[in-house]
Order: sequence, then C-alpha cells, then structure tokens
Amino acid sequence: MLALRIALAAVVLFVVALGFRRGDQAPPSSRPLVEPTDGYVGSGTCRSCHPAEHASWHESFHRSMTQVASRASLVPQFERLQLDWFGQPVVLEWRGETLWVTFERGGRQPGHVERPVEQLTGSHHLQVLWYSTGNQRELAPVPMCFKLEERLWLPLTAVFVLPPEVRDPPEPGAWSQSCSMCHATQTRPRLDIDRNDTHVGELGIACEACHGPGGKHVAANQNPLRRYAHRMAASDATTVNPDTQLPVRSAQVCGQCHAVSILRQAHFESWRESGSPFRPGGDLHASHLVIGAQDGEAVELRRELQKNPAFFASSFWPDGQVRLAGREFSGLRQSPCYTHGDVQRQMDCTSCHAMHHGKDGEAAAWRDDQLRPGMRGNAACTQCHAQMATPAGLAAHTHHGPDSIGSNCYDCHMSHTVVGLMKASRSHQITSPSVQSELATGRPNACNQCHLDRTLAWTAEHLQTKWGIAAPALDAEQQTIAASMQWLLAGDAGQRMLAAWSFGWQPAQQTAGTDWMAPFLARLLDDPYYVVRFNAARSLRSLSASEALASYDFLAGATAARVFGEAVQSAWSTSYRGAARPAVLVDERGVVAEPFTRLYARRNNKPVYLAE
Repeated sequence: MLALRIALAAVVLFVVALGFRRGDQAPPSSRPLVEPTDGYVGSGTCRSCHPAEHASWHESFHRSMTQVASRASLVPQFERLQLDWFGQPVVLEWRGETLWVTFERGGRQPGHVERPVEQLTGSHHLQVLWYSTGNQRELAPVPMCFKLEERLWLPLTAVFVLPPEVRDPPEPGAWSQSCSMCHATQTRPRLDIDRNDTHVGELGIACEACHGPGGKHVAANQNPLRRYAHRMAASDATTVNPDTQLPVRSAQVCGQCHAVSILRQAHFESWRESGSPFRPGGDLHASHLVIGAQDGEAVELRRELQKNPAFFASSFWPDGQVRLAGREFSGLRQSPCYTHGDVQRQMDCTSCHAMHHGKDGEAAAWRDDQLRPGMRGNAACTQCHAQMATPAGLAAHTHHGPDSIGSNCYDCHMSHTVVGLMKASRSHQITSPSVQSELATGRPNACNQCHLDRTLAWTAEHLQTKWGIAAPALDAEQQTIAASMQWLLAGDAGQRMLAAWSFGWQPAQQTAGTDWMAPFLARLLDDPYYVVRFNAARSLRSLSASEALASYDFLAGATAARVFGEAVQSAWSTSYRGAARPAVLVDERGVVAEPFTRLYARRNNKPVYLAE
C-alpha cells in the first residue's frame, strides 16, 4: 500500500512538473479573465473542423484587436524607451518578459504610476497599451501609443480631434466599462462600486462574435456523418452565418460594434454582470437604441443629445449623419440602398465585405479593409445598378469620362466625411453631392472634395445643369472663393482636418492640381489641434516638401511649429510661377493677402471633440 501511495505521488509530481514546463499558470488576477461560458467555446474549438476559415480569421486585424502584451504582440521592438508626453517622461521597459510603464498620471486620479502593461488594443493603425492599476482587474491606458504606419510614438489624445488642453488619457476602468464591448468577445463587465472583475470569452473579435456561441454547434456535430452533411448544407440551425442571414440581420451583426448605439435601459442591470444581451442572428434594436435620423424613437433621443452640443457633435453632423469613423452601420442604415431594398436584396455589409478571404493570394489586399474581390471599384455598386456597368451607361450618369476619377461611384456617393485615427474615411452613408446639405451642416460635399479649386457656385451650377438639382442662394464668398479655402481657413477643427487630408488625396491632386496648395497647408502647421497639423504636414510631404519638414514636430509649441509654416510659405512664394487663380486666392505674385487674412480671421475656434 505504501508503495502504491509513493507511486501515485510520483505521478502527481510528474504531472505538476510537466505543467510548469509547458508554461501552465494560474489565471492572472491583474487583467480581464479569459473564460468562455454560457455556450461559448473559443475560436480554438472551431479550428479542427474549419481550418481555412480559422486561418483567414487569424490573419485579420479583428483577431488582434486586443492581445496580451508580449514581445511578440507589441510591434515596436526595444528594451527600454523614454518617451516625451508633453514634456513629461513616460518610461517603457522590459523586465524579463513583462513590460512595465512608469510615469506621473494626471486627470482625476493623479499620482505616480509604475505598473506592468497587461494588454494591447489594435494592430492595424494604432497600438494602445493598457496597464494594470493594481485594483483587481482594472486597466488604464498608457498616455503614449504607437502609430503603426509612421512608426511613431504619440500622446494618445493627439490621435483624436480634441482641444490641445485635453492631454490626459481616459480614466482607469475605461476598458471594462466601454472599450471591451467591441474589442473582445463575450464581455462580462462584472463591475460594481468596489468590484472590477471583468471576464471575456476571448480577447479580440473572434469567431463567436459573428457566429454566436458555438457550444450547440460543436455538440451537434460530434458525429462525423452529421458533420459531413452540415458541410454540404447551405446552413446549420445550431450556428449563425451572416452570409446566409437576411440582410437586416446580417448587417446588425456588424452593427453591434460599428454603430452609435446605447443599451436600452431595461438591460442596464443585467449588462453590469453579463454584458450585452445581443447575439448574432437576433434583433439588435431589441436591446440597443441605434441612433440615427430615420426612426422616430432615435430622432427623439438625438434631440435630447443635441442639448449637449459637445457630445452630439462628437459623433454626428447637425443633420444626424455620422461624423466619426468606425460607425459604418449607423451610416449604412440611413442609406436608400439599405432602407429601400426588398427584404432579400437589401444592401448589407457583406454586399461588399467578407470576413474570410477565399485564396491565399488574396490575403494581403483583403486584410486591409476585408473587401470582397472586385469590390474596390464600381462593381460594388453595379452588382445592383447594372445599368451603369457599361462605359456608356456610366458616363451618362456621371457626366465624366467612364475611365476618369469622376466616374468612381463611391467618391461621389460615399465620400470622405468622417474622421478617425488621424485620417478621413468614407461615411458608409450613401448620399448624393449637395450644396444645400453643406450650407446646412458644414459637411464638405463630394464634388468640392475632389475639385478643391472650385467654388460652391461652380458645383451648384453643374449639379443643376447636369442632374437637375436646384441651385441655392449663395453669398459673394461662396460664389467667388473655393469651398476648400473656406473649410481650411475658416472652418472648425473637424472641417480643417478634412480639408488638410483632402489636399493630400491623390484624386483631388490630379483633379485640382497642386502648385497652389503649399501656402495654405503651411498655415495649418501651427494649428491648435495636433491632428490638423499632422494631416497638413502629411499632405505637404506629398507635394515634395519633405526636406523642408525634415525636423518638423507636429507636437511642438505653436511658436516652433510656426517657423516651419513660414519657411514653407516663403519657399513657395519665391518659386511660384503659376497663373492667377482667384478662387484659390493666388495671383501671379503669390497669395492674395486680403481674402486670405479675412477668412483666417473668421476661423471657427469652438471646441471640437471627435474621439473614438
């Protein structure tokens, strides 16, 4: 008996030792716990039966939306960095296999921070670092983030269109309270006054975020014959496939994250413990109020939100069109292709996008925006609007050459009027260019975003003569000065950012020419809003001004930044040999001072808050 006990003890010790050698550890208590429940099983379970789909999902940015911080998951490689956060040091250093951050925190909870970094959010445009506060599973953002395209460390608040005095990142707890709902799968906030015990089914946007809990599907397909029959069938009632759902239900799967929405009050208490009640295949509107301009209930809520102008303007233009990137469903559901289509042919997200690429050779192009093959051009529209699929039909509709920039459908009907992650993006609300809408809302119209050198009067005339759209009354400036000049010099921070981005947009440069642009972009290099400066500098570099801006720091003080603007303008003035172009405020000698000064003096300095 004693020998048997000794043998059993040896086996237990061997298993324990084997577990340690494999890296098995107790679940960490300093970050949200990954623990699928209530029918969720995790993406690893899907892999054995769906290896191709799992592989393409694994290549996507959805998968890496949130990751545990590690040397492999953090893009920049270093051992120790000291970063400048508006004159204060932020130190990042690896201590063994754990990344630590040290800095002095401001905001409503000031104090010294020296804590481990537990998680990363993002891997496409931006990586945000989250450290453990030491209060249970509570996380807080590191004030510096990494911009992947430019390989640049930036203050987190400088990424957004925010007043320059806004420097502190969100307060501790933001990830559990809001970010986690769209940056993880099956989030249960588990929050209370003295509790932060957030659990998730999986970090990142995983299989079950789109297909629903997989437990029933796994159980039903244990039998190989049933599994084979399921693979041959069009659908399986134990799971949800957005591609085979009715369009409205399919779009709502994406809309659970890609929308401006508020959880209905009846679900507040259950959300605190169990998270969102929405499951793919269900009705998003039953649990969430998706804010827009179409349904009466949302209109009433929108009117209430308008009583707080800063909050309302953070997501919408004055007419309710979305102003902030990442809210594509809010734009789509206000589009005629979504609202006017029949139940079966209604446009939805999968009309153009696919969550899995079909072939290995398609992976790189697909990964950027997950468009279906062929959907980067007019086929996205002509799959339904077949009358415009021929060159003659397209030219008859656009009044541009069929191979010209002006015949690219979505440049006119889904223009770049939303901002996010330091750039302009397409609104995903399908509209037609309208001078009237611009006058009412301040939102740049699609014609003038391409024809940057043209006035609103020019646009109104063409819309009237070619498309029969009545021209509105315009004042003297709107008749004689290019619309882009008014956005860039007199607009609010959001309009100035869109203008600065548009000046670097290749179709606009090809259409309007570039020899006149530099002095106006130069005037934005000391703009109060950092993201406006950033886009002005990026557009200037596309005009071969890289050498002049080699040491330009868009985060520098206004005086230091202004030196670069003056240098660019001076260099342009001495070299400009173009013709007079009154609409863009230049003559043979350079910038025409009086209208330039007059417009700039009217710059809209109201605070703007456009933050994802």
